[in-house]
Amino acid sequence: MPVIDGVKIPLNLYVVLKEPALLAGMSYPGMRTPWKNIRDAGFSGVVCLCDSKVSYNPSPLEVLFSAELEDLHHGFPPINPQMQEELVRDATEVIRREVDAGMGIVVHCMGGIGRTGTVLGCVLRSLGFRADDVVDYLDKINRFRGVKGWPEVKWQEEMVRKY
Repeated sequence: MPVIDGVKIPLNLYVVLKEPALLAGMSYPGMRTPWKNIRDAGFSGVVCLCDSKVSYNPSPLEVLFSAELEDLHHGFPPINPQMQEELVRDATEVIRREVDAGMGIVVHCMGGIGRTGTVLGCVLRSLGFRADDVVDYLDKINRFRGVKGWPEVKWQEEMVRKY
């Protein structure tokens, strides 16, 4: 994990991929998020999974994708699984294009767990990582962050496994 001044690693930001480019998950950015320091660590883009339009300015990073995915922390599957899958696939496609171009990407929702883990997992699967390894890694990194683990609901794991 990189050291980023002003960011609690891995609580607020955790790296899941180093090559071909940095890919990280994070919790919702606060008012004092040191975007310049995050850029200096190798990130250039942000993907927001909890709002259709971001309410913050991540400059000098660029918002590459923003959508309101359903928060599943309540433990139930999504109300509209097909729509949620389409949004996950759209986000994954944007991230994969940027990672393939060597651009570091930070992905977030509110806690950086469920929605973020699902999209990160789908990106890792698209890069050829085995489903069991991805699911285990996402669970371990989230437990290391001090949360219950991953996935929050079975649907999230199923998304990653079928990607």
